[in-house]
Amino acid sequence: MKAFIPLYMANVREFVRDRSALFWTAAFPVMFILIFGVIFTGGDDISFSIGVVNEDGAASERLVENFEAIEAFNVTVAEREQELSALEDGDRSAVIVIPQGTGAAIGSAITPASDRQSKGAALEVYYDPADQNTSQIVLNVIDRIVAGMNQGITGVAPVLTVEAREVTSTELTNIDYLLPGILAMSLMQLGLFGTAAPLVSMREKGVLRRMGATPLSRWALLVSQVAFRMTLAFLQTAILMGVGMAAFDVQIEIQNLPLIIGVVLFGASMFITLGYFLSTLANTEEALQGIVALPNFLFMFLSGIFWPVDFMPSWIRPLVDLIPLTYLGDLLRKVMIDAGSYFSAERSILVLGVWLAVTTVLALRFFKWEPQG
Repeated sequence: MKAFIPLYMANVREFVRDRSALFWTAAFPVMFILIFGVIFTGGDDISFSIGVVNEDGAASERLVENFEAIEAFNVTVAEREQELSALEDGDRSAVIVIPQGTGAAIGSAITPASDRQSKGAALEVYYDPADQNTSQIVLNVIDRIVAGMNQGITGVAPVLTVEAREVTSTELTNIDYLLPGILAMSLMQLGLFGTAAPLVSMREKGVLRRMGATPLSRWALLVSQVAFRMTLAFLQTAILMGVGMAAFDVQIEIQNLPLIIGVVLFGASMFITLGYFLSTLANTEEALQGIVALPNFLFMFLSGIFWPVDFMPSWIRPLVDLIPLTYLGDLLRKVMIDAGSYFSAERSILVLGVWLAVTTVLALRFFKWEPQG
């Protein structure tokens, strides 16, 4: 135990000398939160440009007014050709066409069924299928609006309804959702760049071999390295939370601090052991860069830390559901900002636990103290 502190401080000095590891574990996450914070705090309200074509004239003016009353819609009323042309040019998220006879159909629905038979009316909604994210959101909003209009016109409510209730004390913004994802990314890069890279460098220079040849226990050496990287993980957490709260007023659930610490400890442990395993796959730092680049790229852009996983095509979801960063980001969003989660906490913990167990076994089995071959 007396050797722990000197070994711990040796890890600190080795890490400080490695500028690449310093950048990826400290500067890079802070740069991300500052960039995204500046981008997304300028205007948090989401709105869509919607074209409305009223081919039914005065009979459907009330319907047009209903669409104009939707806060998320910036409505432009014009002729069909003009609005469809604007849609093709990318100036509209969708175009709603109210066909002739819509007003009469609404009147028929209001009149008792014994007097008149309602034939209904179909609104035409044009959208660009190439813009899947926006079009799906807009179509869902329009469906909800029309469903509400139907109930208001007919007076008939569906048997089952969904009553949405807010459970957060304050309104969450885009940067609130992004901060937990950026923290998850920084913990991943602590394992990939802050663990694997220094280990390969120390092995390549013969430092690990010399340390392993000393009377010191190899377990003591490994524990001191892991403890140092855990310190870095908590330092990253404190920095990102501090920057988020001070600069962008991120609404973090401070009462959940013990849970946040637990999730950070769990996630950092998993990625640190992954870093130890990846370090066994390369004898040089140059070779390692190519090895860690692939998981870094895949994990960052397929885990949902920057955008919802629901936006991704269904064929890639099986891969998304295997990525550990997906579940770490989901857990951090839940405990840090009390946001809704895609997965249950039990499933996220189970998947991360499996990754931790597998990477630990692989790291212990293949860890090398000196270059091979």
